[in-house]
Amino acid sequence: MEMFSSMTPGTANHNLDNIVLKALQECPHYVLSTSQKFMRYCLNFLTSTRQQIVCLLLEQSQACCQWFREWCFEGRLETCKWKYAGLVDLFLRLQQGHLSSSQQFCELYWDDLMEWILSHTQSHAAAGDKDKMSLLLTLLQADKGDIDNCRMIRDKFGKMLSQNNMLSVYQVKAYQKVMDKIICLSPDMAEQLCGGLMVDCIQSLSEVLADRDQGSDSWQDVLVAAVGYANTMVPDSSTHNEKIQLLWNGFVKVALKSSFTSSLVLNLLKCLVERLYVTGKNDLLPIPTLYQMIMSHSKFLTVILDQTDEFDTAKASLIDLLTTLAHKDGSCCHTAHVAVLLGAYGANLSQTDQKILLLINLYERNGAVLSEYRPYLWGPMAIEHHSIRKNLGASLFKQASMDKVLENLNTDKLYQSVLKFPLRRKLKPLEVGDIQFLKSTEECYDPAFLLPLFSHLLAPASLVNCRMFAETNCLGFTLAALSSHDAGTRAAAYHILTRFNQHLEGAKFVEKEQFIYLLECVRNSIDTSNAKLACIITVFMAKVAQLLLKPDDHMYQVINSFLLLKPAMDVMNVPEFYKLFNSSALEYKQERSWILSLLGDGLRETADYRIFEKRYVFKLLLCFHDSAISDNHTKMQVLNIVQAACNLKTVATDLSKNHGIVAWISGAIVSSSTTPARHQQFTQILHNLWFTLLGTRERVEKETEKTSRGCLPVLFTNEMLLTMLTLLENFGEIQDTAVFATFLETLGSVLQHLDLTKEQYQGNGYTVSIVQISTRHILLLLKMWATFASDIQLLENIKTMVEPTVSRNDQQTRPYKSVLKTTTKTNAVGDAPNLNDLSQCSTVAECTKRLLAVVLHCKLSSSNKNTAQSVNNCNLSVVQWALEQLKIFLNDTLVNCEGSPLENTSKHQETLQELLAVQNKLLRWLLSALQESSANTGVANMLTVSILLNKEAGKQIVTLLLDIYSQIYHVKGKVHAGNIEWTNDIQNAVHLVNEIVLHLLSSTSSVGNDSMFQGVLQQSSHVKALHMVQGLTSADGKDNVELVSLFIRDVCLNTQQPTHFLQCVNDARMGSLDSVTNLPVKSPKKIKRKSGTAIAASEFSAKKSKKKASVVNI
Repeated sequence: MEMFSSMTPGTANHNLDNIVLKALQECPHYVLSTSQKFMRYCLNFLTSTRQQIVCLLLEQSQACCQWFREWCFEGRLETCKWKYAGLVDLFLRLQQGHLSSSQQFCELYWDDLMEWILSHTQSHAAAGDKDKMSLLLTLLQADKGDIDNCRMIRDKFGKMLSQNNMLSVYQVKAYQKVMDKIICLSPDMAEQLCGGLMVDCIQSLSEVLADRDQGSDSWQDVLVAAVGYANTMVPDSSTHNEKIQLLWNGFVKVALKSSFTSSLVLNLLKCLVERLYVTGKNDLLPIPTLYQMIMSHSKFLTVILDQTDEFDTAKASLIDLLTTLAHKDGSCCHTAHVAVLLGAYGANLSQTDQKILLLINLYERNGAVLSEYRPYLWGPMAIEHHSIRKNLGASLFKQASMDKVLENLNTDKLYQSVLKFPLRRKLKPLEVGDIQFLKSTEECYDPAFLLPLFSHLLAPASLVNCRMFAETNCLGFTLAALSSHDAGTRAAAYHILTRFNQHLEGAKFVEKEQFIYLLECVRNSIDTSNAKLACIITVFMAKVAQLLLKPDDHMYQVINSFLLLKPAMDVMNVPEFYKLFNSSALEYKQERSWILSLLGDGLRETADYRIFEKRYVFKLLLCFHDSAISDNHTKMQVLNIVQAACNLKTVATDLSKNHGIVAWISGAIVSSSTTPARHQQFTQILHNLWFTLLGTRERVEKETEKTSRGCLPVLFTNEMLLTMLTLLENFGEIQDTAVFATFLETLGSVLQHLDLTKEQYQGNGYTVSIVQISTRHILLLLKMWATFASDIQLLENIKTMVEPTVSRNDQQTRPYKSVLKTTTKTNAVGDAPNLNDLSQCSTVAECTKRLLAVVLHCKLSSSNKNTAQSVNNCNLSVVQWALEQLKIFLNDTLVNCEGSPLENTSKHQETLQELLAVQNKLLRWLLSALQESSANTGVANMLTVSILLNKEAGKQIVTLLLDIYSQIYHVKGKVHAGNIEWTNDIQNAVHLVNEIVLHLLSSTSSVGNDSMFQGVLQQSSHVKALHMVQGLTSADGKDNVELVSLFIRDVCLNTQQPTHFLQCVNDARMGSLDSVTNLPVKSPKKIKRKSGTAIAASEFSAKKSKKKASVVNI
């Protein structure tokens, strides 16, 4: 890099510029070898490539930032300030928080920027406008963001708008930034200011939406902000409502004409309708007129009848808008609209379908006649049916028959709706219900629609095909509704059963008498009016209703015998459990399988579990699973029942306390065959059990909760971890990455909760013993990860490291045999998942993140003299893998951030924040492992010494730490670009890397001449600089982290002298970098000499005449 720095100023070769740029991008620590002469040359003869080089230099080096500031104020920017606007903006964002860095640039740029933004038009956009806009926002965030200045800018924009001048997209964004700043500084004026900005946004949006060439992509941020401002306005109390009303009619027409498929525009219209259309307002566009404009739009049918995901969000927003208008004025609800709504309806529990059903109910309340559409058809069949009606006319048209309505139902889907009936769905819902609250899935049918439909189909005057009603699972769905929590739903179900029973009396089909007897048994089994039955009973009835139509099934005779035994059923016991489970018939497997299937489908609530306990169901099932007479199919059914039980908190608690379910799972894992299906089953059971019992405890904050009451019992958590490790050791092959990701998620959560429990117990003065996850377990996980990631090299490395350890065959190395065994099994990566599949790649990436979280809780294995090399090689492999994956994640995230402003990409913000947290935890874990090594002679020297002596692995680890340095400063540039306050996290990360390398340096003397740093520290300049670093380190260890990092990078690059470190120390002492670092600037006379830091003190007392020296002679 020094050669490039000396060559480039004398040449004008663009290829050489590209080589330098590529070298800096791939190895950012080469910035340390850059000279001031090279940087000045790039600035004086700036090209696009050299501008990118300067950006990298500014991001990576504080010295380069200082050189750039000195160059700027030598008068270089007076004639070509806009050419360097992008670099100035980057410099100010990197120096954010230091007012002295931006005041001079404000004086240079502010007046011209204000003249540019006030005169900017969308039609005369120039190439450099993006840099100017970014610089303006940066100055507003810094020096020019005071309240008086922001109000002045607001008044100027307001004056422009009062003269009917349309604002460009840059002007609106600047206006929005100013208003947000004022709102932040004056919260009491939030409503008034939001109303004013809402007026301005509508005025500008009206013009820009009318011009289709401008598009809406650049206005997405403005639309999002406008929705937020509209939600902040108080209905009928904002002083700006009158101005909005004047703009409203034109804005509505333009918005509907140009952006009908935009969910943001539709949401904005909905918010404004809620706040503008209040009692007494007659000067706005009438709601019926607006409603008709929407319904008659050319794209209305395309959006609302869409059955794909193309207009999914727009369809939901459109339904919300129509519902809001219908609530405001019921006169817009015409009967003719119902046909379109039924065509858009899917009768499911999805959010959109629930909204459509609410809108149809609103039509009915507002006087729309729905009787002419009964019996209802929905979806594509409704569209076809009503189009025929339109062609034939009302006189020739016939209503849909019952058979046609039942043909519109999917029999299999209706059966799944029986098994996953939405227990908390109301018959007349007033709002859209969350699918988890309803205890169902979005694919299930909605009983709020089907039950009234069934009631109409079974009207006394109707011609009913009773057999078809039962054959299509409609009868089973009605029986399942008897378990609903809603009294209205249960009453409707009893009403339907009554009507069905009446039609059965006049029906003619073979199974008629059996269905009459079934309904008679249901009636005789109920003691109270509108009683709620347990799910196990209703699922049994639904299954029986299907069996009555299958006389060739073996269970037909068995169930008929049970029904004919008594005129009523015991609804507080599992029907025929003992007889079928302990069957002695030749078809005992079929009977046992049927009752176990019933138990798995019927266990949905605590009431079902109480019924199970009356018959000792779980005690029998758990014992039967471990017996010799249980086959694989029966074991899987038992595990399915246990998995369903683990989804219910009260049931999972009782199983853990009274049945020892965790210990049973551990034993079942050891005794079971190692099949992928069995591994998946146990993984899901443990996942459900853990997160069901954990509940909201996972969100307990350490700072606010100092007692152990917020945590699960430590014995249970230890037992859970031991079971997870048992599962890991006994199942070496996982063929599904989703199963592996689920396993890692559960294991990481258990480890995190165990650490929290230990900390809380220790905070209360208790000593608690917890299970540790060791290097051996991490190697098992790494082996599985390498199989999925097709990392053959890592598999070979694990095998090479473990074989010498296992060959000794002593007590300490014996556990590693499982690693070698499973490594040999999965060494063929030919069956690994295809990483060309995007979904597969995302799953592997998720596994990597979760495995990193598990590594943070690893207790690196100790070693003795006999196993020192092999065991510590395993430890090094774990550390190296973790650092490599962290580097890859940070690099990928930074690449994804390129070309998109971070403040507009919340996904990148969250990812960077998450990776910073993981990075700090990982570095803290490594530092803790090294420091523990120093305190414990058994482990101490082995991990630290192995890094220093194993030059190949040690250099790779140190190189990875240097790469993390570079990526941290890349993140710093992105973070400041997004105006996100993550300074402490970044500083902590640099500090942790410093501590790790300094620990290795301080341990070098105890290792010997073979240490990787021994040659560097034999140079007197580096030894003196090391003493200087020790003098810079404060009590908390976080001061001057950037100066310390400069010294470390000089050492790791094996330079002859720590040039950049000494230069920055000298500049900081002279006051030229007081705004860049935290180094205290003191008078030379007041500095006291201390033992061990005499060199540092003499360095700090250098005279100002040596300020321009590039290297300080010590």
